[in-house]
Amino acid sequence: MAVSSELGFFDGRSFSLFDYRHGHAQVVVRGFPPFGDAVVESGEGVVLDLCFLGVQRISCWKDIGPVHLRVADTAERATLESRIGPVRRREVFLLEPGSIESYVIAGRVVWAEFLIPSPFTLPSPLDSQNREEAATYRPVGGFKHSTRA
Repeated sequence: MAVSSELGFFDGRSFSLFDYRHGHAQVVVRGFPPFGDAVVESGEGVVLDLCFLGVQRISCWKDIGPVHLRVADTAERATLESRIGPVRRREVFLLEPGSIESYVIAGRVVWAEFLIPSPFTLPSPLDSQNREEAATYRPVGGFKHSTRA
C-alpha cells in the first residue's frame, strides 16, 4: 500500500544509481547501509529505494552520496529549462543537497525502506518487474511512500 507523502527529506546514506529500465521509463536509486561488520555477519541490511516512474530525463553520477530529495522550486526549474528546454507535465526531482546538477524528470517517485539480504545486489522490491522480491520483502513500517498514492 502506498501513502501520499511529502518530499523535502534528507538521508545521509550513500546513494547510487541502482537500476535503469529504458523500456519501462523507470529508475531506481538505492541508499545503502554502511558496509560494516553487522552487514557482513548477518548478510542483510536496511536500504532506502527511490523508484522514479515515467522518467523522461536523468542527470546524475552513478554514485550520488547523501540525498536531499525534493521537487525543484520555480527558480530551479526555470534554470534547468534554460539549459535543457521545456519540461512538460513532469516533476523535476532534485537529488543532491544545495544543487540542481543531479535530477530526475519523472511523473512521480515511490520510496520505501527494506530490510533485505544482499543489500548491495538484490533487485528493488519497488520495481514491478521484480515480483518475487515484492512478494517476499515488505517495507519497513509497513507502507510505501509516493508523491501520488
